[in-house]
Amino acid sequence: MKNIILFGASGNIGKQCIKLLRENKDKYNLIALSVGENDSEVESFLLSFPSLKKIYSKKELTYLKIKFPKVEFISDDILNLFNNKEEIIINALSGFYGLQVTLKTIEKNLVLLNANKESFVTAGNLINQMLKTSKTKIYPIDSEHCAIFQCLEKENKPTTLFLTASGGSFRNLTLQETKKVTLQDALQHPNWNMGKKITIDSSTMFNKAFEILEAYYLFGVKNIKVLLHPQSIIHSMVGFNDGSIKAQLSVPDMKQVINYFLHYPKRFSYYKQKDMQFNDLINLELKEIDQDRFKPIKFALNCLKYKNSKSIALNASNEVCVDYFLKGKIKFYQITEIVEMVFNECENIELKTYDEILKYDKAIRKITLSRIGE
Repeated sequence: MKNIILFGASGNIGKQCIKLLRENKDKYNLIALSVGENDSEVESFLLSFPSLKKIYSKKELTYLKIKFPKVEFISDDILNLFNNKEEIIINALSGFYGLQVTLKTIEKNLVLLNANKESFVTAGNLINQMLKTSKTKIYPIDSEHCAIFQCLEKENKPTTLFLTASGGSFRNLTLQETKKVTLQDALQHPNWNMGKKITIDSSTMFNKAFEILEAYYLFGVKNIKVLLHPQSIIHSMVGFNDGSIKAQLSVPDMKQVINYFLHYPKRFSYYKQKDMQFNDLINLELKEIDQDRFKPIKFALNCLKYKNSKSIALNASNEVCVDYFLKGKIKFYQITEIVEMVFNECENIELKTYDEILKYDKAIRKITLSRIGE
């Protein structure tokens, strides 16, 4: 039995982790979790997992403290969930906020199942430097990076990484036509069921931009290509110097990815697993993405040539813009326009410590708000 702490239990990825952990109580003890401000399911978590000893929430859960007196409820510092009994950390937090959990996990030499791509976007060099003296193993809970992981060969370094992107609902729209996109339009993804933030990022293609940077820091390959693939069946491909390409295919379902790494290196099925059906013809369309149409891809590829201040700015400015779009304060097309403005204006410097990265992140957010007009 291995002890697990789940950060971000109330988000989309977190909820799918909960489902799989319920199926595997004979293998894992869920000893702590965080829910941020969404406390609606905390009681059900406590009833499902008697092994829970700590809960983090930004809200004071007085009614639960009375009902579950043996559980420690935390509302100040999310890092207080760590308690020296954990063996596996699942980081399903969204945004820059999740970086602190990634760094703490590496400090403590624990296994990390990571769904927080912003950790690598903003601090990829710092993470890789820390890993040189840490026993931590990081497994990416992301369909694209999980696919690459499965396609790698010990004896042969890849020459090219191919990330696939469905293109979302707006892949056939011009930049001019995206000016008519509403919030309701942007929250509808044709293939994946995701949270609001990542759904918007997928529609603008910033999510894929961040996946480029994560892939670089995870696998050390700069030659990365993004392919439009509307069916979302091929999750990624790896090219080798003999011209061969390996691909990983599956029905789009994040539980498949989480389940793979929970049991790695063995493979097990899971409840309500969806298998590929070949009774009907399955089309697999693949086309290299137009970087002038989907500008965030160009931003990310340029980040590979720059120091990390650029990628920190890319993430921070996007987080602010998406938040303001969700609140109805800016238009959909303005997300990319404002981020591009901030990205082009920011300096090109290397931030080496968490404190330096945090300070720069806050500065970029202020600059982004000024560009929005706040």
